[in-house]
Amino acid sequence: MTQHDTNMPDDQQALSQDGWSYGQSLDYLYGRINYERLSKPSPGNPMKLNRMHALLAAMGDPQASLKIVHIGGTKGKGSTASMVAAIATQAGQRCGLYTSPHLESLEERFRVDGQPATQSQLISLIQSVRQAAETIRRQGEGEATFFELTTAMAIEHFRRDGCEVAVLEVGLGGRLDCTNICSPEVTAITSIGLDHQNLLGDTVEEIAAEKAGIIKPGVPVVSGVRDPAAAAVIQQIADERQAPLLQIDRDYHVQRESVAGNNASRFDFLPSESTPLPLKRRTAWPLALAGIHQARNAAVALAITDCWNLKTQSLQWPEQACREALATLSVPGRIEFFPGEPLVILDTAHNRDSVEALADVLAERFESQNVVAVFGTSHDKDASEMLTILARNVKQIVLTRYRTNPRWYPPQDLAAIASQVAGQSWEVVENSHDALQVARHRAGPAGVVVVCGSFFLAAELRRSLVERS
Repeated sequence: MTQHDTNMPDDQQALSQDGWSYGQSLDYLYGRINYERLSKPSPGNPMKLNRMHALLAAMGDPQASLKIVHIGGTKGKGSTASMVAAIATQAGQRCGLYTSPHLESLEERFRVDGQPATQSQLISLIQSVRQAAETIRRQGEGEATFFELTTAMAIEHFRRDGCEVAVLEVGLGGRLDCTNICSPEVTAITSIGLDHQNLLGDTVEEIAAEKAGIIKPGVPVVSGVRDPAAAAVIQQIADERQAPLLQIDRDYHVQRESVAGNNASRFDFLPSESTPLPLKRRTAWPLALAGIHQARNAAVALAITDCWNLKTQSLQWPEQACREALATLSVPGRIEFFPGEPLVILDTAHNRDSVEALADVLAERFESQNVVAVFGTSHDKDASEMLTILARNVKQIVLTRYRTNPRWYPPQDLAAIASQVAGQSWEVVENSHDALQVARHRAGPAGVVVVCGSFFLAAELRRSLVERS
């Protein structure tokens, strides 16, 4: 086991051609600059695309062999990317999915037809990008970062595995994100909210401009953005690039029909009478993921599907494949239910908008129950806003921290914030696993425990929840 991931190699003797083990390969990768793990935010935006282009060129430009869907947004981009990839796989096409960060192991970031890369594949990919990174370093491009290397690994993995389709989730922002070296068939922006302001800007308009940087000339773009100011920026950039734009609540609408259980519902996808591109009407479609926000994500995925089918006549995604994919998809860490007494809900919500989406589900389904939250977050997040929302929707909050990343927010400081916003004291338990046990006890057998506040907190606790359930 390495310090970086929680799973052991599937082949303890697996070595690269250079004799590197799995652990040594990961050590190399995690030794690069990694903005996911910086304890202090970087001033300005340090990202550039010239080195990413050079890195892929040194590997033979593997992205050229792929038909790509490129998805960005403040929240919802990971779920939407998973939906689109599931649709492509259900349609019988070999599909790669690149998402970040991971919950338990790095291999999760590189999926083909839903299956993560093996450790042996990972070792080989790391060696390939290491050689390419050394080549471009000698050419004067500088040291490749962790995310540049993992993005190149994903694209190369999909090429090697014979993928016809690749779905790339933007890591951060869009305009200067490493994934923005692709020539996609369709792009999408799921939502715009305040997050990563130190890198992307202090207003939704500034953030929208960064995220709309993935829009390509003439390439259809689907927007799930509901903030009017942010939507106006996306419209402006789409117009400048002559990219047909399908905008939620204008060109297509979403209605949820019913709640069919803890984590299922039905929804309608309703196109307007006049749209820039033709859209299909769908009614009473089942959706396995909980929440109105996931119905909106599914609507973005369906609009992407309609654009895809218009552009790629040889790789169609039939309606039945779409319906079955959305009805059966599960995405770890996205309002994920772990049955028991009490029920535990794990969610990666880590900003105001995603915590509001979680709170909507709690209010809709568990309003009469004793809901206790386990909350820990990163110091660059707006803890006050998240705790304000949580305090209105749960009976108690247990404050904690994760230990797998140096960006954690001190729980005692969270307690001071909670006292201000909620007018009462919440319990502090430094160890996240102990905090979960305390929350179970406070909720009681008939209650509900919800874990939220950080992707890293969800990752730290998920394995024990899976084992227990």
